[in-house]
Amino acid sequence: MPDAALRGPGVPAPLDGFEFPAPRFPRYLLQDRTDDIEELMPLARAHVRRRYGRSALGDVRPGDELLIVTFPHQHELVFEALRRALLELGVAKVDRIDVTDLGMEVREYSAADGWREITDRLPPMIEEGVEFNVAAAALKKFLDDRPGFTGVYAGEAGRSHWKRAAGKRIRNNWVYSTYEDFISRANGVPDEIWRTVDLMVVDAFRNAAEVRITSPEGTDIGWQVTQAQAELWPRGAYISGHILGSTIQGIRFGHPAETFLREAKTLMPTLNGVIGGTSNHTGYYPHIQITIEGGMISKIDGGGRYGDLWREVVERYRDVQYPGFPYPGWAYFNDASIGTNPKSYRQIETLWKYNDSWTNLPERAQAGVIHFGFGAEHWDHTFLDYAKRNKLPTMHFPHVHNLFATYRIKRRDTGEWVTLIDKGRIAALDHPRVVRLASSLGGTEHLEYDWIPALPGINFPGDYHRDYAGDPVAWIEREQRGEFA
Repeated sequence: MPDAALRGPGVPAPLDGFEFPAPRFPRYLLQDRTDDIEELMPLARAHVRRRYGRSALGDVRPGDELLIVTFPHQHELVFEALRRALLELGVAKVDRIDVTDLGMEVREYSAADGWREITDRLPPMIEEGVEFNVAAAALKKFLDDRPGFTGVYAGEAGRSHWKRAAGKRIRNNWVYSTYEDFISRANGVPDEIWRTVDLMVVDAFRNAAEVRITSPEGTDIGWQVTQAQAELWPRGAYISGHILGSTIQGIRFGHPAETFLREAKTLMPTLNGVIGGTSNHTGYYPHIQITIEGGMISKIDGGGRYGDLWREVVERYRDVQYPGFPYPGWAYFNDASIGTNPKSYRQIETLWKYNDSWTNLPERAQAGVIHFGFGAEHWDHTFLDYAKRNKLPTMHFPHVHNLFATYRIKRRDTGEWVTLIDKGRIAALDHPRVVRLASSLGGTEHLEYDWIPALPGINFPGDYHRDYAGDPVAWIEREQRGEFA
């Protein structure tokens, strides 16, 4: 007789008096470092065989000639271990260039300067017509003169954007810059588990009639989904580890401009609410609240310097009419993307000192974290040519992360509301199908969160506005030392 049904970890238990999961800190990352490359080789061999997510290096073939683009902070022993492991698989050669070889300056960035997400991204778009980032544009020129490379790994995020901007030889991102990256369990989640969770989330979109997202940081936003949009959405929503939880962005990603623009005219009027938070891909800033009316930003409250810069961008492009877009202006709601990696976490080693401007990317990758993005965007050449010709932004760029979001969908067939994310945890991680799979691949520990942030007044003693919202950096500096978990 089989035993009782296996159970998933579920939403982690809260501290007494709280509703949201208690903080956790990934102390294993503080382990002693080795300088013996032979100790690193078993893990390196495992990494180069992985085929799923933005950390995957396993799409290699015998005879491949690979190029890896690194940052100045690249850990040399980590790179050498992975290079050797790739050669063991039969790769013919592994070359390496640094971003400085592409003309990039060596700069140090800190997540304390979350406002940089606007000043780092906007000028290259409007002054140089860059479609994604300067490094990707420079890499395309570099590769145009070097046709011999069969595969390229570059950047720490934005795989689709890198391929679009730098060419189809881009295989994946390169996310092994530091020793911490190398030993991170986030880069060791079994492919089969991660892919199953991703597909379950996307599959739920097919029956959606309405979406509602809330969070204790001040988010309450939603939109309606027609039957036609529910059929279109999943075709563009699937990016491994980065599911497009915004209906309109999924349609934009997966379909021609005509389809996107047609559906935007129907969906945008139903898209209303507020989004609040204190973090983005670059770092942290005082609490900001974005009001959305009819799919457009109507008001920005707070945010300190980030808020000031963002308001200026909205005002500067208020009367711009992008080709075919339903309303004038740049300030469109764009994405509500869902991280799906249960082992991701906020960087420890490099959060305050890094050579890549996106100093806070891993935070958004954790399963259940939603990152909202804003700005008119499409990859259609009519849109891009118009934006470049008129020195306008070519893509979305300001973001707001939500760490404890709840994401619900109203089912079209029954009218029932179902929860895809509950208090920051993806429900699919506790589905019997996923639990059985994890149990056969080493245990349900694969489904546990190693990191849960401490937010005062939400899942930890204190007051959110008094102790955190005005100066999140001061609080996070303490959290990064493991003080709260």
